[in-house]
Amino acid sequence: MTVEEYCGTFDHSILQFTFSLIDDVKTRIKEKKLFYQEQVHRYISKQIDLFFTSSRLNRALTSVYKHEMHRTIMFRLNSTMKEIQLFRCV
Repeated sequence: MTVEEYCGTFDHSILQFTFSLIDDVKTRIKEKKLFYQEQVHRYISKQIDLFFTSSRLNRALTSVYKHEMHRTIMFRLNSTMKEIQLFRCV
């Protein structure tokens, strides 16, 4: 049994998008394309919003998915953000 069969196609696409976005953000941070912590948050939020524009889920479920995706991405990026030491607005 594959992950796609277990989760379903939509949940599997969410997982794929989440991990591809993590890799994308890591490369952008390392290449100094994103160098403020707020930039990273805005970029992630925009990409997640764009991912869900074509979905036909109700607003509550979409909100939960977005929140969980954002938490997962930020959890995975914490070590990279500490290592690189991004600028932070106070």
